[in-house]
Amino acid sequence: MPRRHHAPELDLFPFLSVLACTIGTLILMVVVISTSSLQKDRSNVQILARETAQGEKTPRYVECLAKGVLIHPQRTLVPTAQLDSPTAAFTKLVNQIKSRPSEYIIVAVRPDGFDCFEKARAVVEQAGVAIGFEPFNADWKLCLKQPCQ
Repeated sequence: MPRRHHAPELDLFPFLSVLACTIGTLILMVVVISTSSLQKDRSNVQILARETAQGEKTPRYVECLAKGVLIHPQRTLVPTAQLDSPTAAFTKLVNQIKSRPSEYIIVAVRPDGFDCFEKARAVVEQAGVAIGFEPFNADWKLCLKQPCQ
């Protein structure tokens, strides 16, 4: 009886399974690495003042927290209860800016500092000083003109 020769069969299913698992693992690594790098970049945030057509105004930065207003760059904290006091550093800052029409106040409002912001805004608007504000996440770090660290 003559022997029949069967052509050898090649099964690619195990190779394709390994290839699919490798591609899936690489996609997961890319997602994890890109997500972690985005989170690091978002922790330091800089507020950029918008230029106006009327002329250039210089911003003065303050931050509203639960315990009070933090004046930058000196990082002077004025408690919320003392915001409208004539001797408080915040009132002095507002009066100083009132005498200089080329300056205005930008406020970074933290989630726990909204009540403080309402009181600070009333003081600033009563003095007739221009004000801008930006909601600011609790874990962000405010960076001014110097590089963030």
